[in-house]
Amino acid sequence: MNRKFIVTIIVWVLILLFSMYLASQSFAHLSYNENVTLPSNSKAFIATNLLSKYFPSGSGNNSIDIVLVNSTPYEDYLIEQKLLNIPLITNVSGVPNVYISYANFLGKVVNETGSLLNESAYALYIFPEKFLFLLNETHNETLALSEAEKGMPSSYSSFYENFANTYVKTENYTLAFEVGISTLNKTQLIALAFINPQGFVTPEYVEKQLPIATAKVLNISPQVSSLLLFKSVNNALESDPKAFFRLLNPPSSLLAVYSKNHTDVILIYTKYSATAVYPNGTFIDEQIVPQVKESVKEVFNGTFYVTGETPVFAELSQLQNEYDAITFILIFAFLLVVTAIYFRSILAPIITLITISLSIISGLAMVTLVSLVTKQQIDFQVIEPMIAVIMGVGTDYSIFLLSRFREELSKGVDKWKAMEISVKTSGKAILISGTTVTIVFLSMTFIPFAGQWGLIIGLSVPFAVGIAVTLLPIIYGALGKKVFWPSKEFKVKPRFEKVAKLSTSKPVIVFVIALVIGLIAGFYVFSTPLNLNFQSYLPNTPAVQGLNVINRAFGENYLNPVLVVFNYSHPITLQDLIQVGKFEAEVSKLNGVEEVFGPVPLNFNGTITPSVLSMFKANVGNNNRTLLVTIIPSYKYDSIQAYNLVKEIQSLTETGYVGGTTADYLAFMDYLFPYYYTLMLLLPVVLAIIVAIFIRSIRIGIGVSLSIILTIVSALAIVYLGFRVSPNVGILFLIPIAVYVLMMGLGNDYSIFILSRVKEEIENGEKDPIVKGLSISANTITALGVILAFSFGALAINPIKSIQELGLAIALAAILDTFIVRTIIYPAILKISLVKRVEQSK
Repeated sequence: MNRKFIVTIIVWVLILLFSMYLASQSFAHLSYNENVTLPSNSKAFIATNLLSKYFPSGSGNNSIDIVLVNSTPYEDYLIEQKLLNIPLITNVSGVPNVYISYANFLGKVVNETGSLLNESAYALYIFPEKFLFLLNETHNETLALSEAEKGMPSSYSSFYENFANTYVKTENYTLAFEVGISTLNKTQLIALAFINPQGFVTPEYVEKQLPIATAKVLNISPQVSSLLLFKSVNNALESDPKAFFRLLNPPSSLLAVYSKNHTDVILIYTKYSATAVYPNGTFIDEQIVPQVKESVKEVFNGTFYVTGETPVFAELSQLQNEYDAITFILIFAFLLVVTAIYFRSILAPIITLITISLSIISGLAMVTLVSLVTKQQIDFQVIEPMIAVIMGVGTDYSIFLLSRFREELSKGVDKWKAMEISVKTSGKAILISGTTVTIVFLSMTFIPFAGQWGLIIGLSVPFAVGIAVTLLPIIYGALGKKVFWPSKEFKVKPRFEKVAKLSTSKPVIVFVIALVIGLIAGFYVFSTPLNLNFQSYLPNTPAVQGLNVINRAFGENYLNPVLVVFNYSHPITLQDLIQVGKFEAEVSKLNGVEEVFGPVPLNFNGTITPSVLSMFKANVGNNNRTLLVTIIPSYKYDSIQAYNLVKEIQSLTETGYVGGTTADYLAFMDYLFPYYYTLMLLLPVVLAIIVAIFIRSIRIGIGVSLSIILTIVSALAIVYLGFRVSPNVGILFLIPIAVYVLMMGLGNDYSIFILSRVKEEIENGEKDPIVKGLSISANTITALGVILAFSFGALAINPIKSIQELGLAIALAAILDTFIVRTIIYPAILKISLVKRVEQSK
């Protein structure tokens, strides 16, 4: 082994040691947050900011929710009291809060009414009795009046004087009373209507009659009146919490926020956001979840779920780590088996897996490096596709080089010379392919929400290429024929010659049929709408089950209403409220609108009532310049109908900012999709140019791009049909774009490998270079296709639906590409494109 090889090994050892250090930290840099950030210039983004700024919870971050089935308000209260004892929880909000708010509102009215009745009763009933007693004792009108007025309501002074003067002059109680009350208003006479004296009226009698009279005035039960009268709500609640929740009956419209269809929701607020993590990658709020579960169990024996962003992310993280391990074991085992069968060797698959493992370590190191450089957490969904890509290209490169090395050994060439030839021929193709794959993935860097995928995979591929063309040849060059032990048969047997000959004999017919199939599949794929609803792809974990219970009880739009925010440069005026009332009325008439809640009733005419004041307070921002209108659609929030409804709502207001989940999705689609469509047009052009430069034929460059597009749209069409994608909802936008980019990169490998062999056969003057080049490389391409299909097909066991669909689509595309496109359609394309060059070689 010469000095050059030793230096190469030392360099790679240093690189890999550093990569192992970075890779060990990679999972601490992953984010499981599926919420996406809106473009800052959209109205939906402005609406979100206004809501956050002027309608804050004031309690912290709501990242954990409790879903209770068939619970009572009193049980909800007991749970809330338990939760508030947990460190990091700053506040809770649920049905008890509605009762307390209602009690505060009702208690204020009860106490005001009770005070009026009490003052009226003391003035009209107790003062006359007290004055007459003192007059009889002192025989002094002035002294009796002065003493009798003590402790009496001062607002009745005219009554006291008129009653005393008239009685002293006439000694007629009835006349004196009538003269006295003649100066009072109706409110001051309230006791006459609701408290009937029975004989001598005492303070004790008034105190006893007061709750009953207050209940009559307000048309509420005497028990509720007695519960709240002359007490603070806290005192009333603490003295008898069971009675508090049993007696009070808040309006159903208020309770509907937290309770519906026998399902209650308690919102938990914490000091940290849902995505806040410790340095080791553990969610900070995750440590609260077990305590929350135990607190609920202590006081509630029914069915409950702990859900929200933190529990969902935590369960997703744990589940993903488990399935990552299973996936990797399956893929590695399959690689060993297929590679062993292909080479009929024990050592060759082990060498292949070693080089792939080194490439994966470099890819995981890139996760840490990108996170540190960009100062951003990396989307967890990048990991499996990145590893699948690295395993795919790593396997391609390893098998391609080893196959050529074996072929040269079969000719009797020395092992080091065979290694040199393999690098010169297959290595050159690998460099071109690797460059193409890298460019393809790096092109995603500038695409929102795909940037991390493109950057990490794009920067990882060069490591796989480097290991394949520098380190791997040294290993198999040193081992020579031992690489393929115990096999002694190195001769390559051509495959698919008959199919290739048939395709090249009628190339135009084959091409036209392929084009028609591609157009039909393409039309179906591109007519299927896309969406951004990551949540619908979540696995059925307990936290997700909780979300589903909420959706069934409250309707999916309970968590995803349309929110319209009106922000004024001046304090809110009556005219502003009238305009918002008109807007509410117009929105309520739209098809698909179930309910509208706002600061005023529909068609508000300017009349302020207690009900209007209550609505206003609930929907005005803390700056007194912002109003909120909440709209509950009847359509599923991520459906085409919901998107159209939001557009209609947007058309009804020029000053309001329309936000909420549906508006967010709509803003994202308007923002993202032009990027994706540009990428879809750009990648085939880039690929065609790179292939054209390599093979010196623009026709072949175009043909390669078209063949890969055919593979992609056919695979996506089958996957769409298999998953029965609803035309009203569509498919997650990341699936087709990921399949498109991955297959543009990986599918290109096979094209380059075949082209390099065809080009070599042309240069050697072969009679039928297309058939010869394809049939000789067929074994390798078939093995690579099967391995790639399984590498991604293994993702189908993943519980996350988006990863399932991605894995199945790539696996299906690999199978189609290997057994149909590369064996039947590709020869026809080459025949049409290389007619002149083949003739010249002859």
